[in-house]
Amino acid sequence: MKQSTVLVVEDSSYLAESLIDMLEMQGYHAVHCATGKEAVAAALEQHPDLILLDIRLPDIDGYEVYRQIRATNWGATAIIMVLTASESIENIAKHIDLPTADVLFKPDWSMQQLAEIIATKLRFVN
Repeated sequence: MKQSTVLVVEDSSYLAESLIDMLEMQGYHAVHCATGKEAVAAALEQHPDLILLDIRLPDIDGYEVYRQIRATNWGATAIIMVLTASESIENIAKHIDLPTADVLFKPDWSMQQLAEIIATKLRFVN
């Protein structure tokens, strides 16, 4: 079975490092991007199995990253989860069409909970 790749789009280096460490301990290949433009390029080049997407980024926001990825053939069905501390579910719903189960609010989850959610989402990918 091939190793699943998770793209972590997070501008906080501390949180990104924690997420990458957790993902690698769970056996995933983790790729990190700190900006939206890097994230779009990495997603379209590498086709990760799952994307963890922050909304507040230093260049283009996560909503635009989401739209650009979804506008491609590959991205139309990509698994994208939003991790945010500063947005409400109502505001997210105004900008992107994403099930509420795929939106996690910082710091309302533990790394273990996130690992379980990711494992469930990727169970049938490979």
